[in-house]
Parts: sequence; C-alpha cells; structure tokens
Amino acid sequence: MEGIKPMKKLLLSLLICLFYACDTEDTPFDELEYSKYKSNTSVDEEILFMPVENYDSNETQTPVLRLKLETAEIFPCYNFGIATTQFTLGNELIIRLEKISKSTLCLTALGPARAQIDLPESVEKLTFINGNRIDQYDVKISEEKVSIKALKDSFTQSLYSNTFRLPENSFAFVCGTNTDNQHIYNDFLNILKANPNLQEFNFEGEGRIPYPESSDGHWVNHPSKYFKYTSTEVFNDLSDVLATFTSANIEKNSGVSIALYGWNNSKHYSWIDN
Repeated sequence: MEGIKPMKKLLLSLLICLFYACDTEDTPFDELEYSKYKSNTSVDEEILFMPVENYDSNETQTPVLRLKLETAEIFPCYNFGIATTQFTLGNELIIRLEKISKSTLCLTALGPARAQIDLPESVEKLTFINGNRIDQYDVKISEEKVSIKALKDSFTQSLYSNTFRLPENSFAFVCGTNTDNQHIYNDFLNILKANPNLQEFNFEGEGRIPYPESSDGHWVNHPSKYFKYTSTEVFNDLSDVLATFTSANIEKNSGVSIALYGWNNSKHYSWIDN
C-alpha cells in the first residue's frame, strides 16, 4: 500500500504535464485555429501594410478606415494587384493572400502590387495567412489613432506602429513657395490663425500623420499646419478667403501653391482661381 501513494503522485504529475502541454498558449496558433482558412495559394513577395483613411469617390464624404497592402518588390506594371480573401472571427480580421494579380493591360510605370481592405473599428487582432505560414498582430483602434504591434512577422511588415486618424472637422494648410516669396506662407497662415472659428492643433505623440506633412515639388516646401473648424460653413468660406488672397498676393507662374485639405475629402486650391 505504501508504494501506491508515490504512484498516484507520479500519475498526477503526468496528468498536469499533459494538461499544460495541450494548453493553446504553448501550441503554435497556426496549427490549431487556422487550418480551415489555409489554402494552396500563396505569394512569394514580402507584404508591407499600414492603416489609411481614404474615400470611395472624389465627392465630399466621411473617410473609410482601411488597410493598404503593397509588395516590397517593384513590378514593371503599375496596375498589378494583390488578390486576397478576408474572414472575420469575432474581433479578428483574417486576410489570406492568394496571388499577385497581373493585369493583361500593363500600365507601363514601375510600382508595387497593391490592395486595400476595409478595417472594421472592432478589430483587435489581425492575421495574415500565406500558404502554410501565418503572421499575426495586435490592433488597437480609437478615435485618435490605430496602433499595431507584431506578434509574428515572417512575411509581412507593419510600416507604422501608430497611425493618427483624421480628426473630424479638421484640415491641413499645405504651402510651397519659391525662394523669393516665402513670406506668402506666413501671410496666409496668419490669416488662418486670426480667424476666431479656427483652432490650430498638433498631432501629439509618435505616429504617422494622415495629412501631408509639407508640400513637395517647390523650391521651398513649408511644414504643414493643422486646424479644426467650428462648422462646415466655416471651411466652405475659406474658399473665398483663399481666392481673394491668391488674387492679391500670388502671381501666375511664381512657383507658389496653397492647398487646404479637409478631413472629409473637401479641398480648396489657390491655383484653381489663379
């Protein structure tokens, strides 16, 4: 009888070991949950991705949160795509990579293959499936930003850990000038700052800013400034303000451009009336 107690202890220890060995935290997640989502299709290229907010047309509209996917490899045709299939599992978005879609009509400019996928605001986990391989990320989505943290990243890469979102009723002032008329930037900026219905703000902390951070293509590309407005009418009225300023201060072919980019795809340009 004395030998039974040690035997019971040994059996109990073995049962405990078996229990923890079967624990899902210690078993590769790709071997447990995702077999039914796998397929024989895959892509060879590394996939780069980031969250973006964009629009379905050129009309004024609320932006849609999406994931933008691109291959690290550059192809000879600009219009190649990444074919994917999406699944939703609770708060998890599963993206299966199928193939690189090569259009029969080649737009002869270099570029990566691309895809855009809607990113529901309820998503907390992102899983990529590429043949038998799986990458996974934690996702946190708030009104202010989207944060992405890699759990496993063998064939994908998140380009930004944090991406700011477009604040409602906001716009970016983007200006480029020549070397001899740089004062135009501050002159119009001061008009915006003096407007009581506008409030300048900054994107606080680390993260990709969803607006252009400066102009480009000018001799002097000034840093963008960001404002919030009290009503849609206030932003609409800036069209006339900019047109009046342009007429009085910006000569044609002077190398100056001013753009006001609204959060909802509304825009005002100095060169439209110039």
